[in-house]
Amino acid sequence: MPLTELPIDVLVLIFPYLSAPDFLSLTSSCKALLTFRQEPSFWHGLTAETFRLPPQPLLRTDGARWQWLYKSLATQSHVFTWGNNEKGNLGHVTQVLQRPPGRTLRRGPGHLRYQSAAVPSKIQNETAVGIVSDVQCGGWSTVLLNPVGQLFLIGALNAERFPSRSTADPTRLTFPPGYPPTTKDRYDPATAISRYSVGRSHVLGLSDSGKIWEWSNNNLKAKFVRFISVDITENRQARGSVTRVAAGWAGSSAYVNGCGIVFWKNMPGSGEDSETDGYLTQSKVVPGTSYERHQAQSRGEPSLDTRIGEVINHIVLDHYIVFITHKNKVFVYPVDLDSVIAEPIELTTFSENSSDFHIEDIQGQMCNFGVFSSNGTVLLGNSDLLKAFVDTSQSTIYQPLDERHQPKLLPALQKSSVISLAFGDYHFHALHSDGTISSYGTEPRGCGAFGLSSMNLANIRGAVPSNGDRRLSLPSWSRNGRRTVWFEQEKLLWLSHLSNNKGHENEAEERLGLIRAADEEACQVWGEWLEREGRVWHMGPSATMINDKTYDADADKGAYFALKITAAGWHSGALVLVDEEKAERVRQKWVVRPTPEIDSSQTHNEGQNPLIQAVYGAGMWLYETGRQFLGLAERDALQTENQETLTNQRPSYVWESDVLPRLKLSSGEEMPGSAPLAEWKGGEPDFNSGPSNG
Repeated sequence: MPLTELPIDVLVLIFPYLSAPDFLSLTSSCKALLTFRQEPSFWHGLTAETFRLPPQPLLRTDGARWQWLYKSLATQSHVFTWGNNEKGNLGHVTQVLQRPPGRTLRRGPGHLRYQSAAVPSKIQNETAVGIVSDVQCGGWSTVLLNPVGQLFLIGALNAERFPSRSTADPTRLTFPPGYPPTTKDRYDPATAISRYSVGRSHVLGLSDSGKIWEWSNNNLKAKFVRFISVDITENRQARGSVTRVAAGWAGSSAYVNGCGIVFWKNMPGSGEDSETDGYLTQSKVVPGTSYERHQAQSRGEPSLDTRIGEVINHIVLDHYIVFITHKNKVFVYPVDLDSVIAEPIELTTFSENSSDFHIEDIQGQMCNFGVFSSNGTVLLGNSDLLKAFVDTSQSTIYQPLDERHQPKLLPALQKSSVISLAFGDYHFHALHSDGTISSYGTEPRGCGAFGLSSMNLANIRGAVPSNGDRRLSLPSWSRNGRRTVWFEQEKLLWLSHLSNNKGHENEAEERLGLIRAADEEACQVWGEWLEREGRVWHMGPSATMINDKTYDADADKGAYFALKITAAGWHSGALVLVDEEKAERVRQKWVVRPTPEIDSSQTHNEGQNPLIQAVYGAGMWLYETGRQFLGLAERDALQTENQETLTNQRPSYVWESDVLPRLKLSSGEEMPGSAPLAEWKGGEPDFNSGPSNG
């Protein structure tokens, strides 16, 4: 039978056995097979297996994206971090020495401070890790995974108990004697990490063989986890095998096939390595979470497992486990080994009877979580909501659901292609399918966790001071309602130029006063104007926007394309594909082109008779010979070279003559000053309308 006559289901089963070159050769052999060139299951499987990428349920059908990722990850992936850097957790080794009052400055661990970052910066010494496949933040740490299956720590794991044990350089997490670490040259399934999860002060790793490892201290080796009442096996296909791990703020969990969600308390921290390579712990299984769709249905009354359905994903928060099932339901169960609650409690307000509403994923950390649906809806919840459901379910008196039980619908997240959320203590980020990151919430003590900028630059983007912190003020009239994290250096320089307004201080003095005073209405308007300008930055100074879109096909994958967003505590991080050539092309669109110089000697000689030209030429020869004899030519050449180098280091930009934009406020008043009102990309907002995406 010809290959082209095989059923599609059979072909799809054959594809995973092919390498990328073989697959491309096969699909190029005839028109019938060419339609499979971007087969999602092949490219998703190959990319995830090659680079150990974390699951991305919302993107599993995008074959073109997975093919592009497979080609780009090996050469373009970089980790950017921003926010609080108290423990060196950003991976920026720039240190600030602070002199105690009345004492001479000396170098020592007590006087070294890592400088926080208000905008994204690449981690330093990235080459120690190699290609980065995943990045996750903990309370005082950032943890990286590479395709080999090695984990690297930046910062500190348990900074409260061991405050001095921190590092800004990526440091590999280690294993006990008898478990050789996997390397590029030597693979060991027991120590090659396939999935991992970072809690507040510990890291869980699941090895290729199915072993659960736990780290709770920077300098100590891992311990493998065993349960007193639950048997686990390292046969990945068998009952009792572990498929995923999830680290919480004070507890840990794993999903065990045929058993369900198992949770346990964190391993007690220690300052020294013990002689044992593992530890045995008490655990509890969340009731009704062992169901698997392929198992035979029992007759009679449906069991609890059947009514709940198969667990698709779960997260561990500060006091609760929250999980979703294939029956389009969301459940909560307390993280308490002594819990007397008989079964998980359904979050009924997170379900919707609609043909296009299907729960795809759940993500969260600490006190907050988000539920993603197939129709683009993102439902937000927190510990207060979960407590309300638990209290209501345990009450002996009927209590109707009220506003405490309702999820939050943030307009900026609805139907805006959000594929991931990352929560810190008070701030959070959304990752959109176009590779952009947006910020929300509160930035504690102005630490830079938003990634939007600091001081007055943050004000102008809408992050206004509030009781010592910064609150992101998003206007209700905004069509987009988001504030995007910028990676382009020239864009950040432009922002700084506008807020300084050098050369236009007199005309813009009153507007600068609005920035310094953090006038909320003005900062909201400026923030939206800047957001629109930033959205078309890649098109250059002459860019236009129609209905919030640029209609530029190349813009779908920008020079900086975020693949993963993570946050914890007061800091954030992202795994970003950086196309250096595309970034330079965009930058050059904003660089001022020097005016070509005219050869004055050639212009002077044109139209003259040959005798005069000969005399002029002889005079110039004598002049240049004299300059060379005196060493003046060499001196001038060196000065010219130095000037060109300086010019290359500090290019002139088109926007250097721009003034701080003068705009109409949402109240209808105009900002002070005599400059003309600035034009809006996409037209002036309708200040009387609400958000269109809410």
